Amino acid sequence: MLLTACASAPGPTQVPVLRDLDLVGYWHREPRVWDAERFAPHVSWKAPDGSEQWLFDAFLFLEGYDNVHGKTLTISPSGISAGKAEWEYQLDLWLGPQGSVAQLDKACAAAAERIGEPGSKRMVVIGIPDAIMFEEFGNKQSSTVYWGDGLDFALVENRIKAYKWYIDEARNRFKALGCKYLSLAGFYITSEDIHLPYDVDVNSRYKNWETIIPAVASYCHDKAQGLYWIPYNLAPGYKFWKELGFDQAWMQPNWYWNLHDNDRHPFSNTVKAIQEADMSGMELELEYSCVAAEMEDGKMGPDSAGKMIFSASDVPALQDRLRRYMQEFKDAGFYGRRSIALYSGSNALTQLATSPIQADRALYDELCEFIIGSRSTQITEQ
Repeated sequence: MLLTACASAPGPTQVPVLRDLDLVGYWHREPRVWDAERFAPHVSWKAPDGSEQWLFDAFLFLEGYDNVHGKTLTISPSGISAGKAEWEYQLDLWLGPQGSVAQLDKACAAAAERIGEPGSKRMVVIGIPDAIMFEEFGNKQSSTVYWGDGLDFALVENRIKAYKWYIDEARNRFKALGCKYLSLAGFYITSEDIHLPYDVDVNSRYKNWETIIPAVASYCHDKAQGLYWIPYNLAPGYKFWKELGFDQAWMQPNWYWNLHDNDRHPFSNTVKAIQEADMSGMELELEYSCVAAEMEDGKMGPDSAGKMIFSASDVPALQDRLRRYMQEFKDAGFYGRRSIALYSGSNALTQLATSPIQADRALYDELCEFIIGSRSTQITEQ
C-alpha cells in the first residue's frame, strides 16, 4: 500500500544493513558518562568457557531529553523544545574529542588487542532531535522562532534545513574523530510515532512528517547514509516506513513492563505487524529491574506507566520475560532472518555483565549467545 499523502523518498544507492543494533548513549539518566569501561560488555562477549567474541555490529546513540538544560529533544505534549544550542550540546556529548563515540572506539581497540581485528568496522547511528514547530508543543501560541539562526519553524523547509545542518555537523565531527574501528552508518528519527495526514491525531498538521522524513531520507541517501527508526508498539506510521524512506525499522513489543498484564501488548500482535509491514526486525527490551544486584536493598523499578512497582521479588519473572522475547523471536521465524535491536535502559546490559550474582551473569551470557547466533548471511538487504 502506497502512502499517497507524502512524496516517497528516493531509495539509497548503498547504505549499511544493520544485523544487530544496540541502543546506547543516554545522558539524562545515571550514570551519564559512557566511557570505554562501560562500553566493554557491549563490544565483546567473554563466554563462560573463557573465549571472547565481538558482540554488536551497530550502536545507536539516542537521547530524548536534555536534563542539563531542561529541554526536550523529541515532540512532547509538555516541556520546552530544544534549540540549536541544545542540539550542539548533544553533538558535543557524543562526538566531542572525548565523547561517547570516541570512548566506544577506545573500547573496540581494547577488544581488538585481546581477540584480534573485527571482520568489519562497528557501525554508528546518530539520533536526530526532533525539529519541533513550537517552543512548547503543548502551547500552539508559543514561539516558532526559538531554535536559532533566524529559522522560523512554522515553515517546513526551515525545519528540514535544521535537520540537514545537524546531519552535516555530525558527519564532520565523526570524520574529525578518525575512528579506527567505527564507521558512520547513518541517522535515526527520534520520535517513536509518525502521525500522517490520514490520522485522527489533530497534531499531525503541526508535525509534517509526510514532508520532513522523505526529505531527510533523501538527504541521507545522497550521502550514502541510512535512515533508521524504532516505533513503539503498533505506533502510527509504522506501516509506511518504507514509503517514508527509512532503510530499516524495528518494532518495539513494549511487553517487558506489563508483568501483571500480559494481554496489553500480546506478542502475536507484534509478530503479525512485523510480518505484514515487512519490518526489519524486533526490539528486545530490558531494564535494571531485571538485574538482581541492582534491585537489592529495597530498590524499586518502573512499570510501563512509570509507577515504581517492581521489587527484588520480581527479578526472576522479569528475567524470564527477556527469555520470552528471545523465544518469541525464534518462534516467529525471525532468528537469522531479521535484525535485532536491543533496548537495555540506561545501563542494564553492563550491570548484568558485571554483576556478582550468577543469575545475572547467566542472563547476560544467554542474551549474548542469542545475538551472536542470530547473525546470518541471509540478512543482506531490506
